[in-house]
Amino acid sequence: MSLIDLIKKLHKKKITSFNLESLKFNLVKFIAIMFGATLLAFMFKYINISESNIIISFILAVQLIAKNTDGYLYGILASITGVLTFNFFFVEPYYKFISYSPYYAATFIIMLSAAILTSTLTAKVKQEALLSNQREKRTEILYQINKSLLMVRGLNELVEVCTKDFANLFNRSVIISIVNSSNCLEPPYIHRFNNDLNANFFDLSLERTIINDTLNSEKPTGVGTHIHSDIDAYYIPIKGQNGNIGVLGVSCFENNYLSDEQKYLLEAVTAQIALAVERENLWKKQQLSKMEVERERLRSNLLRGISHDLRTPLTGILGATSTISENYDILHTDIKKSLLKDIYEETSWLIHSIENILSLTKIDEGNLDVKKNMEAVEEIIGSAVSRVRKLCGFHTIKINIPNDLILIPIDGMLIEKVFINLLDNAIKYTPQNSTIIVSAELEIDNIIFEVSDNGTGINEESLPLVFNRFYTGTSSNKDIRHGTGLGLAICESIITAHKGKIYAFNNEFHGATFRFILPTRSDRNDK
Repeated sequence: MSLIDLIKKLHKKKITSFNLESLKFNLVKFIAIMFGATLLAFMFKYINISESNIIISFILAVQLIAKNTDGYLYGILASITGVLTFNFFFVEPYYKFISYSPYYAATFIIMLSAAILTSTLTAKVKQEALLSNQREKRTEILYQINKSLLMVRGLNELVEVCTKDFANLFNRSVIISIVNSSNCLEPPYIHRFNNDLNANFFDLSLERTIINDTLNSEKPTGVGTHIHSDIDAYYIPIKGQNGNIGVLGVSCFENNYLSDEQKYLLEAVTAQIALAVERENLWKKQQLSKMEVERERLRSNLLRGISHDLRTPLTGILGATSTISENYDILHTDIKKSLLKDIYEETSWLIHSIENILSLTKIDEGNLDVKKNMEAVEEIIGSAVSRVRKLCGFHTIKINIPNDLILIPIDGMLIEKVFINLLDNAIKYTPQNSTIIVSAELEIDNIIFEVSDNGTGINEESLPLVFNRFYTGTSSNKDIRHGTGLGLAICESIITAHKGKIYAFNNEFHGATFRFILPTRSDRNDK
């Protein structure tokens, strides 16, 4: 049996994973150091240095071998070899493994014990240092992974970052599949390390079956385990607090199996993934809960606003129609015209309010369809002002726009609704006989619209709130009822959908101005 075969047999690792190149390298270092120690001993003998120095030279060789080779085995072999070499070359009779003096027996025992103890301690210190370095590296890796996981947003980005980082960490192709809300595995994310074509086996239906088996068995599967040990991958379940939440797999082609240290690191890494996934799921639940609470609050406010603000005009319409129908023959014509005018105004206000409510519903559902066409600014403003004039009472509405024809890419009906809501808002919150000015100013890439009045203005505390839903201020016009508080919120949504901006401010002397800016050039992405 050769020395290499003996070391293989005594080595703790499995023969299948034994690194022959490392064995040869260790043997070369072993032979070189022992040969150097022997030459040094011959030099000591030549210059008549005592035998104790020769013994120390071999003990030093044992220490060097223990430090520069792997495991305890080479140090122990060096101890035995050193004693035999000392006996063979430096103890009479020379070149024989015997000794004339009985005192050398104790010398050999002490020398061998000291050498073995020294090599064992050196190897142990080396192993502890190696383990310490491994722990430090493992901690650093886990810290970097945890740091990267904290920076991601969304489950898709989280899984994508994990597969990429783990592939670079293990130098292998990686696959991750996460359980969805229905307790079913999502389609896996695969990162092919260095465009590894062998990673295509992850796409096979057999591998998908193994992934499901790993999830259900709650134990690692694949190469090196008792489950599906004939495949070229190692799968480990991602364990959360309430059960498995996914599976992670790494490729193991060409007998490139995972070491125990890599498996331990893989378990630690999956624990980090589980924390990140559970944190993301918890955040989603919190967001859904907040959305549900907000939706319920808006629904309650909307119902309360509708019941309060729509009941008054309906009551007025009911009273006017009842008066006309019951006293038609005795009522004067002017009174009938006045009652019918009231019915018309109340009905127009109801239609306007319902249109706002329907628009708000479309916005909340994401169905606000912006159909841009080249529209004339003059026509949009003129149409909005003509619809509002019937309800403006004693207010004066003036239009101040350029004489030239201005065409801009907008949804005409939506922008007209913006003007109607802004004009209606100005009428409600200014006293009688106030003047409202609608203006437009063309710039290079934008057009600026303004609806200003000379009323009492807006409280500084209310300015940041005017575009909030259901917010209503204090009206200076006692003859005009408050609205539902949806008009300005709808204006903001429409302008935002047009890639524009809208804001409000108080004028220098009297009144307030609502200004919105729209781009004059059509975006290529707009349809």
